[in-house]
Amino acid sequence: MSNKDPKVEAVEAIYAALKSLDAQSRSEVVSSVFALLGMSAPVLPAQPATQAQPQEPAIAPAVEPAQSAHRGRPKGLTEVVNERQPGTNAQRITLFAYWREKHEGIPRFAREDLKTYFGKAHLSPPRNYDRDFTTAVHRGWLHEDGAQSYVTSKGIEAVEANFEGERSYSGRSRKPKKPGKKAAGKKNSRRARRQAK
Repeated sequence: MSNKDPKVEAVEAIYAALKSLDAQSRSEVVSSVFALLGMSAPVLPAQPATQAQPQEPAIAPAVEPAQSAHRGRPKGLTEVVNERQPGTNAQRITLFAYWREKHEGIPRFAREDLKTYFGKAHLSPPRNYDRDFTTAVHRGWLHEDGAQSYVTSKGIEAVEANFEGERSYSGRSRKPKKPGKKAAGKKNSRRARRQAK
């Protein structure tokens, strides 16, 4: 004979019989045992809560991905360009290297690899791409090493700060000409010729 308490043995036997069953089957077996023993089943009021538990997680993920799907969606290159507002081609090239690393997972590139991103961003390619790429390298935003080039930490900081404090235009600053200034110059030269005669 066993020295164990019969209650403990009963619990162990019931546990061993039920542990391989799913929650719904366990509930049905326990309800049947109570019915066979002619007892009211105290498990039944808890059964809806037990059944509701698997349903609640099933409902929650259905709602959460719908909410987080919008927030977790990857950004397009045009969207990032509009957010960061690079004002020069060197800044744009740096932004392309940044986007390529952060959104495409490709941290290394060759000089020509970034040129195609102007088209992807719906921007006109620069007239002198090599000069603009070299400017980004001289600014310390890119490190050029053939096909192993990469955006530097300074470049990442510049992009994430929206190139704050950097020049935001391309080309020379031209002062608008005053209307009629050329005509006035011609008049003055005519006067000078008349006076010389």
